[in-house]
Amino acid sequence: MPRSHQRGQQWHLVLAVVLWALASLAVFGFIVQRDLGRNEREFSAYGETLQTQLRDKLRANEAVLYGFASFLGARHASEQAAASYAASVLERYPHIYQLEIVARVARQEVPRLIGRMQRAGHSDFGLRGFSPEGELRALPSNEREFYYPVVFTAPTTEYSEKILGLDISARKTVIEGLLLSERQGVAVSSETFRLLEGDLGYIIFRPVISSKLDQLNAASPRYALLVVRAVDLVPPRAALLPAVRHTLFLRGNFTAVSNEAELFDLAAKPADTLSALLLPRLKFDREVEDFSQPVHLTLERQLRLSDFDLGALTVSAVASALSAALLFAFLRTQTQLRQQIEFLALYDTLTGLPNRLLLLGHLKKTVALAQRQQSQVAVLFVDLDEFKPVNDSHGHAAGDTLLQTVARRLQDSIRNCDIAARLGGDEFVVVLSDIRKDKDALNVADKILKTLAEPALIGEKSVPVSASIGIAIFPADGSTPEELLSAADQAMYAAKGGGKGSLGRCGNLDDSPPANNSPRLAGWTAGTPLC
Repeated sequence: MPRSHQRGQQWHLVLAVVLWALASLAVFGFIVQRDLGRNEREFSAYGETLQTQLRDKLRANEAVLYGFASFLGARHASEQAAASYAASVLERYPHIYQLEIVARVARQEVPRLIGRMQRAGHSDFGLRGFSPEGELRALPSNEREFYYPVVFTAPTTEYSEKILGLDISARKTVIEGLLLSERQGVAVSSETFRLLEGDLGYIIFRPVISSKLDQLNAASPRYALLVVRAVDLVPPRAALLPAVRHTLFLRGNFTAVSNEAELFDLAAKPADTLSALLLPRLKFDREVEDFSQPVHLTLERQLRLSDFDLGALTVSAVASALSAALLFAFLRTQTQLRQQIEFLALYDTLTGLPNRLLLLGHLKKTVALAQRQQSQVAVLFVDLDEFKPVNDSHGHAAGDTLLQTVARRLQDSIRNCDIAARLGGDEFVVVLSDIRKDKDALNVADKILKTLAEPALIGEKSVPVSASIGIAIFPADGSTPEELLSAADQAMYAAKGGGKGSLGRCGNLDDSPPANNSPRLAGWTAGTPLC
């Protein structure tokens, strides 16, 4: 088969494999990109929903605090009225943790405030503060010029009585926020801190809008406080996606090192190692702008293999595998067909030996190599003696069997670097490469004659076999494959004149046996093997 045709077929096969690979990757990539886009959209929608809910709660906090401060400035805003108002507000906005009132009390007014609060039913009321260990303790009333105790809290809980009388000026960041709200007349949030229950929270301050006095505090300025518990700003954990990390920070000009204070950090359920290595991590990062409570919401989600349509990917993989199997089966069939065509073109179908075309190509290469290396090549033309009677006596099937037997014996008689070919009918050619002298060719020819002389068993019959061999040697007897084959053919016909099982050559052999030897050279001893 021409090399150009073989190269064309190879390129076709390579192109088929490349197209299959591209098609498989395209389908797989389409499914992955589709599912990736879907996950990104769903994650973004989830983040937008949380952002909207958070913004609504922050706005509600400011509105409630403004309303509470305005209510406290009313003429009849007694403690009982404040409690009733707070209860109605907290019922409508369950995310608000607590409403409080703080009064600014001069040092000399502290005893009067304590007495009034105790007469109002708070028998344990007194100034309180936190110890360095974080425990509530009583405060002396003569250390500061002004105190800022909590004088009202709603709703009523087990911690309410502990909160009453708590001097918030003991916490620097808290009192700074309160004083800032008084100077600016707007709501201001404090830095985060831990509530008595242990949760993180912060306070929003606003001075009472009216300066009118009420029964609770007839002389001291008051401040409305709204306490926010961080976990109440987000939905319940059961409503949050476990695969998402939720982080919430309160931003502000705090005195701490960072201007962000952590409010909430819910870790995500860990992803498997393979997902973490192969798949991207989605992130939703938003600033929820609010004048008094600017917060920073961050959501992170590591995509998992389960987030993708494994069914579609499996179908794609199976289809790809099946198409690959079909493609490789096709390629294998094409290869086998090409090999079969090459075999039919270059080999004899009966004996499996090279045919004339392959023989000529091999002989051409061998002669060219011998020219460069200044060595010799021998061509042995083998013709069976009286092959036609075998066909006539035993049938063509027996003749085919005999030819196959002769082919095997020829192959067994030569080296691996030599070849035996069938020209057609009962004619065979043996090419011996790189021989040192003429006698080497005689050795191989004599070996072949002796091997072929053994009777062949065809079925249950023993059939005698013999052959005549003509020898031609490059460069003495020819310089081209055609000249060598012609010379060997003539030598074979010359050998047949000497009887069955004879050798012949056109020209003189160097180092030849004595003239009185038989043409078959039966007594000649074989020399050293050539390969």
